[in-house]
Amino acid sequence: MNKKTTVIKNYVLSTDVLYLDYKNGNEGSKIDTLIKKISSLTNKLKLLSIMKRMEAAFAAGDYLVSKSYADEIIKSLPDNVNALRGIGMSCYMLDEYEKAIMWLSKSLELSTDKEFDYTYIGWCFYNLDNYKRACDAFDKAIEINPLYEQALNGRTQALMCLHGERLDKIEALEKNI
Repeated sequence: MNKKTTVIKNYVLSTDVLYLDYKNGNEGSKIDTLIKKISSLTNKLKLLSIMKRMEAAFAAGDYLVSKSYADEIIKSLPDNVNALRGIGMSCYMLDEYEKAIMWLSKSLELSTDKEFDYTYIGWCFYNLDNYKRACDAFDKAIEINPLYEQALNGRTQALMCLHGERLDKIEALEKNI
């Protein structure tokens, strides 16, 4: 095994490897570049591992843990759509609808799957008894994907609640006349 291989092998085993022997020439810059790439890859793998743990915690119904993993990802990658949506969905499942709207709105800014974000923003407003804003959010999701069943179902339910509120107001007005 030559010195370069030893340095690279040792680096994988320990991030505190010294490679002073290679600092004086072109080999040193090549190894510096390689070490930076390995370090970057190591950080990406750590974030991927955290992402997988976040998804597993969410799937297991442990929304507080899922939320903490997503928060950890956002500290390193503030524009990570999956982590933003992960916090938003965890908040939704924990009945923290205002927080969920905030996080899902941030996800929406960066997302390519906007109908999903709009739909769950709609469900948040629905659960906050703000049926008009729920309908608006569901309508935006339906504009993007007219066959998106979750948005269609949400809009139908929100419209029924809006209609019920209007009927209640009409009945109250009629009683006062």
